[in-house]
Amino acid sequence: MDGTIYGGEGMGSSADIDRTIEHRKRTSEILVVEDSLTQAKRLERLLKGNGYGVALARNGLEGLDQARKRRPAVVITDVMMPEMDGYEMCRQIKADPGLRHIPVVILTSLSDPRDVIQGLQCGADNFLTKPYDDAHLLGRLYHILANEGLRQAGHAQMSVEVFFAGQFHKLTADRIQIIDLLLSTFEAAVLQSTQLAKLGGDYREALEEIKRTQANFRTLMETTGDAVVVVGADGLVRYVNPATEVLFDCDASAVTGKPFWIPIGGEGSREVSLPSSQGGNAVGDMRVVRSNWDGEGVMLATIRDVTETVRLRERLEVEAVSDALTGLFNRRGFFKIAPGRLSLAERMDLAVVCFFADLDNFKQVNDLLGHEEGDQVLREAAEVLKKTFRESDLLARIGGDEFAVLMVQDRGEKWDGESACAQVKARLERNLELCHGRSSRPYRLAMSVGFAVAQKVQGISLDALVAEADGKMYENKAAKRSCSG
Repeated sequence: MDGTIYGGEGMGSSADIDRTIEHRKRTSEILVVEDSLTQAKRLERLLKGNGYGVALARNGLEGLDQARKRRPAVVITDVMMPEMDGYEMCRQIKADPGLRHIPVVILTSLSDPRDVIQGLQCGADNFLTKPYDDAHLLGRLYHILANEGLRQAGHAQMSVEVFFAGQFHKLTADRIQIIDLLLSTFEAAVLQSTQLAKLGGDYREALEEIKRTQANFRTLMETTGDAVVVVGADGLVRYVNPATEVLFDCDASAVTGKPFWIPIGGEGSREVSLPSSQGGNAVGDMRVVRSNWDGEGVMLATIRDVTETVRLRERLEVEAVSDALTGLFNRRGFFKIAPGRLSLAERMDLAVVCFFADLDNFKQVNDLLGHEEGDQVLREAAEVLKKTFRESDLLARIGGDEFAVLMVQDRGEKWDGESACAQVKARLERNLELCHGRSSRPYRLAMSVGFAVAQKVQGISLDALVAEADGKMYENKAAKRSCSG
């Protein structure tokens, strides 16, 4: 709505009015009285961007002083300010014969009729609702400048007495002020009605969006294959989805409001044990996050049965360090586990013996009898070593026909490394003879062996032990060849 009333001396067509207003923009300025620097700068940018000159004041006292010095075309003032509020500043402007012709626009919420009464009592010419619309503010300024002639003509004032909030108020205002007030109030009401209508539309759209989101969420919860459990701060279950009922073989109504049987802990993911109707230990991957459920802070846990994945992972981990042919550790397994055994021996002040063995004439077996026979020889050699050494000893096939063993020994006061190695070698020879007695092969299963003994582990490396045992094994093999030659 354009609330402009054209009239007064010197006013003509709308083109004349536009030219007059443009002239006023160039020759005068708007005084903005606002204690908020942010709001003042925002209004300054708006006005300057539309061709107005602008002066700023931070409170009512400063605004009154600026009005006397600069004689602005319009004063736009906030209400609540330090030193002097906007109502009092307006009252003093209107009481000054040299300033009273200056239109004063009060920025107010207009949310209470008392605001209107105070505006009339102090002589305000116009009102703008905060927060104001930029186009609305510029339209009000155009209206004020277009009707400047009517104000300067000094129309007769009228007095009225109103009863409000338990007391009488005597108001004196001229007709143009009352009209401006009515227009301002009406425009504010129209603007608020428009905003409310828009908010109502936005609210309905938001409500529909919430309904769609809830429907999608419900569908996800009902159809996901992962168990979803919502647990309150008291540890009691607030919600479980159908997948939870299947995974734990339970009924939602029976577990809701009861303590959750798996400790939730903090946020993050971890593997947990799951009850299994087939027996054994099932494994679940549980991921926990903080969430909000009906306005309550909760922990939301998703649980997936990963038993098969874990079993596969465990098999792969074992296969990665195991020799598929003999069932012993492979080279990787030996050098992965052995450092831990050395650390244990160092902490407990134990001795360590490294045994190294190589099959004699293994290449001839492969070349003359084939690789299947060679594989059988390797399996039998592994069985002989298993019978010779303890279960706690670390046995590994670390090469084609090479084997290594790491033994941790309680050395005691009378323990002798050479004697212990001799006993092991004797057991090995007996077990090899037993193996020959059960076999009809046309050759004997024989091994060249070497030992490395460390009475104290501190300062001894695994590589050094293996190298020493390997070297002694080759000495043993060379001695056999020398004897046979």
